[in-house]
Amino acid sequence: MTVMFDRFFGLPQQVLKSGLWKVMRPGEKDLYVFLMAESERCCTRQLRCTDAEIGERVGVKARTLCNARKKLQERGLVTCVRQRGNRYEYMICDPSTGKPYPGNPKERIAYTKQEKPATPPVPPALSNSDRLDQHGLSGVFN
Repeated sequence: MTVMFDRFFGLPQQVLKSGLWKVMRPGEKDLYVFLMAESERCCTRQLRCTDAEIGERVGVKARTLCNARKKLQERGLVTCVRQRGNRYEYMICDPSTGKPYPGNPKERIAYTKQEKPATPPVPPALSNSDRLDQHGLSGVFN
């Protein structure tokens, strides 16, 4: 069970679990959070935005956005294509593969629970005398 907020958006858990979040610079985080919020708001993983729109919403300068765009692409979090003018088309990627999610960007991605690795059966607990016998020390302490 989770605590639900009135209005919220999410980030892929893989970004945090992989340690990627802690190496990202503030401008990268600002751009990524903006893209994830817009993705949730517009119900799509494909977004077209200008640097002015992003800068106005999250307070990031154009040069910082340029660097952040490059780094997010290198990290496999988004792909980005420049459109006419100062508009960019962003495609949000699967952090575990570094590639865009397959299928229509407007379709919901179904969550598939990951299988836990099989754990070997735990042997029954040994008594102290059994442990001593196991190591050939039973006669030493008697």
